[in-house]
Amino acid sequence: MSSALSKLTIPLLGYLVAFGPLSIDMYLPSLPTIANNLGTSDQLIQTTITVFLLGMAIGMLIFGPLSDMLGRKRLLLIGIGFYFFSSIGCAMASTGENLILFRFLQSLGGAAAAVLGRALVRDLYELKRAANILSHMHIISMMVMLISPILGAYIVSYFEWRWIFYFLALFSMVAFIGSALLLPDVKQNMVAKPSASHYCKNYIECLRAPLLIQYVLTNAFSFAGMFAFIATSAFVYIEHFQLSETYYAVLFSANIFAIIIATLLNSYLSKRYSVSAALSTAVVISFAATLIIWGMIGFNKTPLALFVVATMLYISVTGAIGANSLATLFAQLPEKAGTVSGLLVATQFAMGSFISYMASLLFDGTPASLLIMMACCGTLCSILYLSTRINKVI
Repeated sequence: MSSALSKLTIPLLGYLVAFGPLSIDMYLPSLPTIANNLGTSDQLIQTTITVFLLGMAIGMLIFGPLSDMLGRKRLLLIGIGFYFFSSIGCAMASTGENLILFRFLQSLGGAAAAVLGRALVRDLYELKRAANILSHMHIISMMVMLISPILGAYIVSYFEWRWIFYFLALFSMVAFIGSALLLPDVKQNMVAKPSASHYCKNYIECLRAPLLIQYVLTNAFSFAGMFAFIATSAFVYIEHFQLSETYYAVLFSANIFAIIIATLLNSYLSKRYSVSAALSTAVVISFAATLIIWGMIGFNKTPLALFVVATMLYISVTGAIGANSLATLFAQLPEKAGTVSGLLVATQFAMGSFISYMASLLFDGTPASLLIMMACCGTLCSILYLSTRINKVI
């Protein structure tokens, strides 16, 4: 690979990691519009988020270990191609049920990009640089996402919601071309004929690693609180606080900007001190936000400004917690990068799917149910991370 092309590798990996969140964030401002256009309920359209998260989790559990056995690039290109055709299907959906089906299929393709983009960090870079590279990838993906809710809102305002999915199809086409041209075909210790036993062996070896489950769940509950916000925030801002779709998109993008700032800080801390110190800092910030959110639950009328600040503070460190947790596990299991990435991110999306479904199910039109879900997730995240520190001391 030439030096000119190699400089584009990290931006491309960040682009791949952006598949999952971009596929959700860009169409959030259009959720009420989609429900009205397809003549279905808000709850059914909210289910498209839950189904997408579930599909991402399933896809990662498949593509992660499979890439350890068969190689990354070919599977990546297959997954991106699948995403492209599923996006076209979403754009042409005529009912809420059809949209749910194509969103599920779309998520399977997106899972390949998300998990293999992370696993390629282990293939292409030294382990000691993993946390820093993952942080840079997260920043790049957040920059892509920063304008996505605003762009989605404008597409709905000037065209119609279906063009959001045509845009996502174009996004995946660019990723396909970039991956085909820029990514090397790294050879792992590949298996000629992978079987169920190979899958089981990979997962068993990973699950035996010290504190793996705690780190995986620390990340999962951190992200689950954000997914609860994603599932219901459009209805809280637009219907409860009576804000416009464009104003909601701006506020949502402000959360992504906060993630970028926190991730830049995390990159500095991981290089200047250690991955462990950076992870501890991120969890402390998350816990502080959780305490504020618990305090807001008792309010009869939630102040808009405090709601924005508290949820933004919580969401800002989710990327840092994820990058540091994954880098810690890469150091423990360097030869199982695909399986480890699959486990961590699949659990993240599976938990997000469950929590987003519960948030939608319990949503009563006010911020209260959302705040309770976020507070519970933040508390569990902090407890699980504390358990890793206690076990290390013991």
